[in-house]
Amino acid sequence: MAVIKEKSVLAALLKRMYWIEAEMEQLGTWEARIQFMGENIEALEKLSHDSDKHWNILQKWLLIADIPIPMTAPPGLPAKIFDFNGMPPERIFHEIMKYEILARDAYVDILNADSAVIEDLFPDEINRKEFIQDIKGLIKDEEEHRKICVKQSGGLKIIKTR
Repeated sequence: MAVIKEKSVLAALLKRMYWIEAEMEQLGTWEARIQFMGENIEALEKLSHDSDKHWNILQKWLLIADIPIPMTAPPGLPAKIFDFNGMPPERIFHEIMKYEILARDAYVDILNADSAVIEDLFPDEINRKEFIQDIKGLIKDEEEHRKICVKQSGGLKIIKTR
């Protein structure tokens, strides 16, 4: 695992995660909700509500660090990622799970950033400690989301053939 050693890299990752939480995951849960037509709603609501909470947390830290809130998809992220049309619920949750794992791993990368980089972004020690606690909470939530998706997908494994 490469440790983040530059403030600009950490700032870019925070902006991407904000976008993923605020836009991509929300769109994904709404697309899934349309396909399910009332089924599996409780699991989707948990993912959606937590995603709302997560982007609010990330927005707070972007503002504290004086990093502009992205209004369009940051570089490296597609505008739309989900197309669940005709997929069974198990497959939809399997697809959502990939992004829950991506989010968890990105938050781990943020948490493991060089301490000097975090200090540069958040000079106030109280802010730094709260930031670290918030990131740890996001990691915990994303791991819980992964488990929800595994349960809802029935442990579905996709086998690709040539």
